[in-house]
This record gives sequence, structure tokens and C-alpha cells, in this order.
Amino acid sequence: MRITSSFVAALASMLALATPAHAQTRVELGVDAAAVFGLGDQSSVNITFPASRFRVGFFQPGSRVSIEPSLGLAYNKTEGADGLLFYDLELGALYHLSPILVATSAGRDFEASAVSPYIRPFLGVTGITGSDNGDSEFSAGVGLGTRLGWRTDLAFRLEANLGYGFDNKAARIGLLAGLSFFPR
Repeated sequence: MRITSSFVAALASMLALATPAHAQTRVELGVDAAAVFGLGDQSSVNITFPASRFRVGFFQPGSRVSIEPSLGLAYNKTEGADGLLFYDLELGALYHLSPILVATSAGRDFEASAVSPYIRPFLGVTGITGSDNGDSEFSAGVGLGTRLGWRTDLAFRLEANLGYGFDNKAARIGLLAGLSFFPR
């Protein structure tokens, strides 16, 4: 029960931090496939395709920064055993190295079709609920990636990141490949 409470508290905190008091001008909705390689005493490989997580990016008006919470959930139930809920919550802040706003005849507007490299520091919590040995782990890291415009409302995202899990004291190398949609 303590793990479930921690999960709910972490989710509420991330959503509260990601929702600024003022109105947003642009939103990015996306899904990412992931490959994560755990380094340390017990190495691991976790590949999730076609989507390991859902993300929502909130662009800050007049800034190159976007705040981006993400959530990944998986449930596994085997006959004769408790069901397990695997969760992955993350809060990132993207700093876009090139401007994501361009001048148009109507003023400044978002340009999803441009190439836009970024740096993304992040904090996360991952874990399992539903079993006697439910566990969670906090992590932090930084990613370097780029958004590759495809159409005015769609873009691909590619990212390589390095994270550190504080509980198991191990580094992780992550690769993300995603698709982003920019509703008008």
C-alpha cells in the first residue's frame, strides 16, 4: 500500500509542477519507443516497441523551454499470481537549442517542420505495484536529442540519454525514437 501511495504522490507532484498558472500557447503530444541499457552489478536490457510512454510538452510563451511530463504503464497478470502494474513517470524540461518560433505574417507562430535540437534534463520514478515486493526507484539524467519536422503538425524525435538510478546506484543509457503531434 505504501508503494501505491508513493506512486500517486509522485504522479500528483509531477502534474502540479508541469502545469503552470498561465495559459499555454502550444502543446506537443507524443509517444516514444525505447531501448534502455542498465549498467552496474546486474546489467539489463529493456526494449519497448512501438510505444513505451506517452508525453505532453507544454511550450513556455516567449521561451526556448518546454516542460514535459511523461507516463508509461504496463500491466501483467498471470493465472494464480497477483497482477503487476509497472509504471514509469518522468518530468523533463527541454531547452531547444534553436528557436521553435518563427515570424509569420500573423506574428510569431510555431514551426514544427524545422529541425530543432534540444537538451532535456529529467527526474523520474519507476516501479512495480501489486506484489509483496513492490518497489520504486527515483532517477535523474539528461538527454540530447533533435526534433525532425515531417509536416507542419507532425515531427519525429530522436534522443540519447544517460540516467542514474539512486536506489540501485546504476547508470542507464537510453535511446528514444518518437512521433510528435502538434494540435492547432
